[in-house]
Amino acid sequence: MKRHGVSRKLFVITAVFFLLFYAIAMLSQLLLFERFYQYQKTSQIEKRLKSFRDAYAKNRWDADRATREIGHFISQNKAQLAILNPDGKVKHDYLFRITIQDDQGQSVKISLSFVLSSDLKKLLEANLQKGDRIEVKGNYEELGSSNMDIFYPQLIRKPGFSDIGRVQEEPVQSLSGVITDIVLPSADQWNSRQTILFLALEDWFPLTEERKAALLSGGGIQEEWTDPLSGTRSVVMIQPVLREGKASELAFALVNLQQISEAYDALQVFYIYIGIGGIVLILLLSLIFTKIVSKPLVSLNQIALRMAKLDFSVKSPIRSNDEFESLSHSLNSLSERLSDTLKELYDANEQLRSDMEQKQRMEQMQKEFISNASHELKTPLSIVKGYVEGIRDGVGEAKRERYLEVILGETDKMEELIKDMLELAKLESAAIKLKKSPFLLSELVEEIVEKLSKHCSEKGLKVEVVAVGEHEVQADPQKIEQVLVNLLMNAIRHAAPDSEIVVRIENEGVQTRLEIENEGETIPPDQLGIIWERFYRVERSRNRKTGGTGLGLAIVRHILELHESRYGVTNTERGVRFYFYL
Repeated sequence: MKRHGVSRKLFVITAVFFLLFYAIAMLSQLLLFERFYQYQKTSQIEKRLKSFRDAYAKNRWDADRATREIGHFISQNKAQLAILNPDGKVKHDYLFRITIQDDQGQSVKISLSFVLSSDLKKLLEANLQKGDRIEVKGNYEELGSSNMDIFYPQLIRKPGFSDIGRVQEEPVQSLSGVITDIVLPSADQWNSRQTILFLALEDWFPLTEERKAALLSGGGIQEEWTDPLSGTRSVVMIQPVLREGKASELAFALVNLQQISEAYDALQVFYIYIGIGGIVLILLLSLIFTKIVSKPLVSLNQIALRMAKLDFSVKSPIRSNDEFESLSHSLNSLSERLSDTLKELYDANEQLRSDMEQKQRMEQMQKEFISNASHELKTPLSIVKGYVEGIRDGVGEAKRERYLEVILGETDKMEELIKDMLELAKLESAAIKLKKSPFLLSELVEEIVEKLSKHCSEKGLKVEVVAVGEHEVQADPQKIEQVLVNLLMNAIRHAAPDSEIVVRIENEGVQTRLEIENEGETIPPDQLGIIWERFYRVERSRNRKTGGTGLGLAIVRHILELHESRYGVTNTERGVRFYFYL
């Protein structure tokens, strides 16, 4: 029932809206378009005519500039324009003309204003050029006038070509001469209404007293005019050119309205057909929109199915003022709340899991630390206790000296262990700041090898240092010395007697790689990743003769990580290789 109501509402609203809008648009076109278009066109041209008049009066253009500006105005506005004397005589003619030097040596300008469009093709085919001799029949601007420099032709003749035009009125004058200048239009530039301009001039001039008074007062004239011969409708615009407060010249423009009327007549017939087609299209679109109403239902159903699978990422895009919008908002709100709740539960669960794992790791580390520390301290303390008891019980003088040496050795080991534990604690707390400076690793290695020479000689070991293309590194010398001492002591402890330890230093791009390789037993593969843990020893028996405190590699790891260094350990064919980069 709801769906039927929404479908009907959508169909009725869509059909009524588009039909109303379409009816308003059609009636506006039929009743107002012609007058609106005519008003817009005449208002625009009137503004441009005033602008042209002001520029002409201000700049006082010469004849050539004036004709160019007139031609530009005509091309831009599709209207005719002429500059007249107050009595209606043309002062500046149209841009296109032919200039000849007649047989008496006078320069005569032949206006092309009255050349008909039918004769334009002949005029262009004649291919008139400078130096050609032509014969022209027509009249000057005014027979008998002293201004004999503009000639209006009725017929133009060039030897070898057919005549252009024909003699229409008598009497006519003839002249001949050589072309000295020529400006011809192309076929798409010609405007056949140029002739109508001169017909309008003949009909309007001389001006009536009322029109003269309007122009002399500085106002313009805009009136509709119909050509009595062809019935062509036009608008005549006259603007006075004021100089020193007087209307010395007139800007006369002719705007064609016939094309507007013809286009409007065709549009009326067109509107009948488009109106029928538009109504059919509107009803069809309304029906389609009505069918589209089922789309929101499908969308809402898909969203509900995804929500059932705990996927709350999709949102309903429905936005309408009906039941669909309300249901869409409810689904979106439910989806957001469920999504937020599940996310909070997930985050809380992850945090709880992380906390539990961290707690377990800390407890395990504490247990291991207590166990390892207790084990490491238990043995030397037991030894010290036994020997102290022996001294207390009054051992012989010879044994007393040996007991004291053993006690001193054990206390040294405990001191070393405690020192390593404190150093490791500092490193793990990030309380140590590096003091970096440039130095050569090879020099540092040589010094350390010299210090450890006693340990090497006890096992018959030889240490070889190989430096290939070495450059200085930027690091903390004291900390790197600690790293090298721990790694070399580790290599010495686990090296086979009478073997060789190789320390190789080489450049890899901007980094320097240092590796220490000994000959001896390898590390079990499953333990390569855990040897850096504290109190780790390969020998689970924790043999005090072959193992150190178990904290050396853990200290190495922390120092290298402070230097942001890559480090690692690998088994080789003959032993174990430790390496790191600076």
